[in-house]
Amino acid sequence: MKKSVISIVLCAILLFTLSIAVSSASEDLATEAAGKTLLIDKVKQDSIVGTGSFANEEAKNLFDDDPGTKFCTNIFPAVVTWEMDKAYVVGGVVICTANDNASYPGRNPATWILYGSNDGTNYTKIYEGSAADLDDVNFTYYLFTFNNSSSYTHYKLEIPGPESGTVMQISEFILVEGSSTGKTPPADYPSSGLKPAKGDIILGTIIGNEVGWGGNANAGAHAAFDGDVVTFFDPLGIGDGYAGIDAGAKYILTQIVIHPRDGFLDRYYGAEIQGSNDMENWTTLFFAEDAAAEWDWQVITEDMIQNNTGYRYFRYYNEIMHGDVGEVELYGYKVEETAATDATASATEESEPAAEAPVATAPATADMMSVAIFSVALAGAIGFVSYKKRRSL
Repeated sequence: MKKSVISIVLCAILLFTLSIAVSSASEDLATEAAGKTLLIDKVKQDSIVGTGSFANEEAKNLFDDDPGTKFCTNIFPAVVTWEMDKAYVVGGVVICTANDNASYPGRNPATWILYGSNDGTNYTKIYEGSAADLDDVNFTYYLFTFNNSSSYTHYKLEIPGPESGTVMQISEFILVEGSSTGKTPPADYPSSGLKPAKGDIILGTIIGNEVGWGGNANAGAHAAFDGDVVTFFDPLGIGDGYAGIDAGAKYILTQIVIHPRDGFLDRYYGAEIQGSNDMENWTTLFFAEDAAAEWDWQVITEDMIQNNTGYRYFRYYNEIMHGDVGEVELYGYKVEETAATDATASATEESEPAAEAPVATAPATADMMSVAIFSVALAGAIGFVSYKKRRSL
């Protein structure tokens, strides 16, 4: 009996400690999202479309920066779609509970799913949350961050139903800009000195992983475009992450130059340069069939590039080996230029690409981690007490 009592007490203490460690909600948005770039004013208000709601409690209230208003509905699944003023990489969201969640417990979403799209029709799942993320309290902000390196112009929130009962409500749903993009190559990039006769270095915004293996901030996507062959991009795993460039317009490639990571020449095998125009569907333009013979620049000429029809987004990706790389340089010209017309026609006349250059789909970029919901029950005169903790990544 004594051992049982001690076990229960220790369990309760442990659960209390854990709940304190993971709690991170605030009644103040600036406190909860300190240091984050919020995209509240980037939503096109006239693009917001949502499931039917109670009077004056429509979906547009999610984006008015006013916790005193809310989106409240009893129609499920509840779906809200909207468009941004341009494409953004979203690395988190802030949800605020409504005015009377404490009085009406169970109105938080049972689950909620965020999707992204670049055409408003085809959506990719970015992140999924659950009722355990939110407490039955009023006017409280909760920040959730996650791994995502893809930018989208359109977003969708889907809520299958409330935690309990028949009514669901939240007051704010704020997108948080991710920090994995936005960087550009430095002035000393490129550094190979191997500019082709046709085409120029393609510069733009770096896309891909913010950090590398083991959370190394120095081994993110930017390390493949810094002009330094000693630094390197180190993905999170095989087929898990990439380093790329948003060129801002469609380009035809005329040359690819890659420098492997020192000491890992075998990881050049399986390296792919892929192109995309929506960051969802990726086409392989080059596939490395062997490991690098030496620690030096690997030059891929235009005749070795397949499916070269013009893309805005390019990435270095490897789903066979771990995929480390020292430097990546892409050369080419805009599709709109006169020379691009000839290059496109020539590409059409080429034979079918080799079997080693398959059309690939984007790897999952959302790193979904689950944290169990702890609960403890103490029966007796003091009644029943339950604890619900918030999940965070």
